[in-house]
Parts: sequence; C-alpha cells; structure tokens
Amino acid sequence: MTTSKAALLVGLFTASLSAAQSSPPPLPPPPPADAPLAAAAPAAPVAPAAKPYQVGVRVGGSAGLGVWVPGPMISFHLFDLHLGVQVMPMFAAYLRVGYSASVGFGISANSMGASVSASGAGMWLVGANAELGLGDSFFIAAGPQVGFGAWGRTRVAANSSGGSVQAIVSQGAHPGADFKIGFALGQPNKQTGRRTQATIALDLSMLYATNVTEGTVGASSTGASVALNFTEAFAVVPTLHVGFEFR
Repeated sequence: MTTSKAALLVGLFTASLSAAQSSPPPLPPPPPADAPLAAAAPAAPVAPAAKPYQVGVRVGGSAGLGVWVPGPMISFHLFDLHLGVQVMPMFAAYLRVGYSASVGFGISANSMGASVSASGAGMWLVGANAELGLGDSFFIAAGPQVGFGAWGRTRVAANSSGGSVQAIVSQGAHPGADFKIGFALGQPNKQTGRRTQATIALDLSMLYATNVTEGTVGASSTGASVALNFTEAFAVVPTLHVGFEFR
C-alpha cells in the first residue's frame, strides 16, 4: 500500500469517527397510546366566605338574689325577660319586664326597751336598656325603668315609758334606673355571628318613691299621739343574676 492510499484511509476513518461522535442521541420512543396520564394535583380547599352580620331579634332572661336597701330586705328577682333588637355584635337595645319580691324582719332589745319590725316590697319592673358588648364575653347595659307596686315597713317599739307603732307605705309608680355589668359564656357562630350564651351579671336597680306616707301612733304615761307625714324615699337593690341570652 502506498503512502498516499494509507493517508486517505486514515482521513476517512477519522472523519467517520468525528461524525459519529457529533451526531445527536436518538429520541426516546413515544409512550403507548393507552398509557395513563399523570394525575392532576388536587385543588386547595376554599374556605366559605363569612356572611355579613344581619340585624336580628334579641331574646333573653334571668333571675337573681340580692338586697333591698333601706331595710335591709332580702330581694328575690323572680324573673327578668328581655326582647329587642341586636343591631350589631357589640350593640343591642331591648325592653325589659320583671318582678321582684323583697321581705325583711328585725328584732332588737336592750335595757331601754325592744322593737320588732317587718318590711316588704313587691314590684313589677318595666324598662328599656341599651347594651354594649366588650368582646365575646363582657357586657354592660343601662337604661330607665319604672317599678309598679308597693313598698312598706311596720315597726312596733316598747320601753318603760310607753310604746309606739309606725307604718311607712309607698305605692304606685316608682321611677328609676337599671345598670348591669356581666360575663357571658359561649363563642359566636363563625358564619352568622350569633351567640347563645349563659350569663352571670351584677344588676343594680334604683327606685325613687315620690309619695311616701308615714304614720305613727304613740302612747305613754302622759297620753297618746298620732302623727301623719308625707315624705320621699330612695331604694337601691343590688342583685346577682344568672340567665341566658340569644344575641
């Protein structure tokens, strides 16, 4: 073999090797027609949008035990019902109607003499309150009220020089006011914003008696006396209430 033929063969071999190395790799075969497609990723759950708060009915009730001053008397607030409008989660206005009965007894004795007293009151309470909610639990309420009923006290006293009987009576309409601060148990509904809650509250009821009749009959060694006076009186009744509210 001549030198020129050998050089030609070496050149052809080198060119074919370079072409083989520079050629692109073969494409992968297409997937079969019945191959399953890749599963799509599940969509993230969408939280339901909260509904705007709507004005609704406000309903509730409570009962309590407290003290009537002056007296003092034990006061039983037998019921206190509420009906009104819940304007927004933090504000409501409602009418109130309730009944309270109070009773008290007193006995005192010393070297100068002795006395026995008995007191009583029965009142229908009618009023209107505005209430402000502080978060989901605390609330305060206040408003005017009128008590319809009677409030009276009788006292019998005796000593070495004689005795006396005193009676104090107030009846009819007794204007006043009501204040309340309390705590509620229960979280609001996340969709409607409504709350059904048990409540514990301190209620301060105030009543003003504009026409009090006071009569006294006394007797002693010097004779007898009768006195009749017309005056005014003011009653404060703090009461601890337990109840429920639908706000």
